[in-house]
Amino acid sequence: MKKLLFLPVFAIALISCKKESSNLEPTPTLEVQEKNMGVYAVRTATWCGPCGSSLNNTQNNFEESKDIAVSMAFKDAFSEAQSPYANFLFDQVNAMFDVGSGVPTTFQNFNADFPSSIVQHIDSAVVVNGNYEIEFNGNEMTINTTTKFFKNYLGDVYMAPFIIVDSLVGYQNDHPDSPETVHMKYVADIAIPSNRSEETKFEWGYMVSSDMAKAGHVVNLQFKAQKRDHWKNHNISVGMIYFKKVGEKFVFFNAFTK
Repeated sequence: MKKLLFLPVFAIALISCKKESSNLEPTPTLEVQEKNMGVYAVRTATWCGPCGSSLNNTQNNFEESKDIAVSMAFKDAFSEAQSPYANFLFDQVNAMFDVGSGVPTTFQNFNADFPSSIVQHIDSAVVVNGNYEIEFNGNEMTINTTTKFFKNYLGDVYMAPFIIVDSLVGYQNDHPDSPETVHMKYVADIAIPSNRSEETKFEWGYMVSSDMAKAGHVVNLQFKAQKRDHWKNHNISVGMIYFKKVGEKFVFFNAFTK
């Protein structure tokens, strides 16, 4: 029931935010490369013994895929000081995309069924991609984004700006370095449009195109997020994940990070 309840709420939230995001102040248009990136992700937990014993291998895969994929670790039971939203994201990634309820679980492009989907994706035609810049003001983060379409596309497209934090230190069951284990590519938050309140935190994406987007179409949006005291600025990146709507489902479309 959890999945069935969540998806309609998600769809309504995405549609409604198109109206509000259009009220944002104009932001700079950033250069966008005509390229595809995939997503290499793991669903893991600090209490999971097998996760601890496989952590080094997972982090090696993150490193190996860095030029072709956004690396993401959805982690349960991490410190509240690191992020109050991590457990929610851990639960919802499976509720949204059915990637697997066990831990550790790895998946590519938010799809558990096609383990080689990154390679197939990066060689396909580029339809949409993005770029971002982060500005820091104390613990406030402002994220300017540009989305650009390289081919005509008929359908709804959404972008989810995930906040990814590298090199966080903490507990990990069955890891020899615990509680000083280094955690890589930790999915800590989802940024929200700068004209919206924290009450909209759990919307997983924002509409960047409805119906027909023509080649050359550009969308500039500004987002905000709260930096935690344990995060170092140089370890923070944004995973811009694009989804398209296929029937009533949301399907991975493209990704960008730097």
